Amino acid sequence: MTAKRTLERLIAHHFPGAQLQSFSPLAGGVSADVSLLELILADGTPRKLVLRAHGKRHCGLPLVTEFDLLRALASASLPVPEPLDKDESNAILEHPYVLLEYVEGSTEIPSDCVGERIDAMAQQLVAIHQSDTAALPALPPRSDPVPELLGFLGEDAEWDRLRAALRLLGDCPSTSRISLLHGDYWPQNIIWKNNAVAAVIDWEDAGLGDPISDVACACLELSYLYGQEGAAQFSESYQKALPVDPFRFALWQAYVAASGVQSMGNWGLPPERVASMRMVARASIREATTKIIR
Repeated sequence: MTAKRTLERLIAHHFPGAQLQSFSPLAGGVSADVSLLELILADGTPRKLVLRAHGKRHCGLPLVTEFDLLRALASASLPVPEPLDKDESNAILEHPYVLLEYVEGSTEIPSDCVGERIDAMAQQLVAIHQSDTAALPALPPRSDPVPELLGFLGEDAEWDRLRAALRLLGDCPSTSRISLLHGDYWPQNIIWKNNAVAAVIDWEDAGLGDPISDVACACLELSYLYGQEGAAQFSESYQKALPVDPFRFALWQAYVAASGVQSMGNWGLPPERVASMRMVARASIREATTKIIR
């Protein structure tokens, strides 16, 4: 069956009487296939939807959890795509999928408003971390970077001193307020419209735990794109509202950088881009090491 016929079956299942006008791929997560579907509903109304199907390499939240999380966040007036429906039967598609309302806008950041949007990103992350977690579905904990960090470092001899310091440190769970975590907070997961955040997308790595983990993730991603100045601006803007403990930041900085070094070869990026990012990530681990070894 062709892709068009399969999507026509999907639309007929969820929107009886609607007609599929067009479909096209969208940039999505490594473990999801994302498409824009343009429909004409039975009453003649045009509608745009996003189809997000879990791929073979999906390792994030279960479909039902992801759907319920988006529904809770939308109800709390956080800027997320409205979840419309889901299917995990594999009767139409090979993998489970969710249907989301399409959010108009772009993930691109024009060069003349980088600083302004970095500040807006930080303010939006503060709002996410300050949101009420009582109505959320069960999410995985993300509170202690040390155990996984040791695994991410592997046997690379350059990190011998860091591994020794981490083993002496032992378990290091957060004692701060438990927050909702996005888990992959970077510019490509933010849709902008009229120079404001229209939606934060791709919540498959969400969790509950130490908010500094999200700050470290955003800072590393911004350093790939805008160097240390972009990362520093984000951190400073975030800390105008919420404090960031320097030692815990160093732990999470090493965590996200080492995780990236291990996995970025699977992100579908050009080899030269991977090599450049790997250099930045390893430099970030070195910087974090100077703050962890005291």
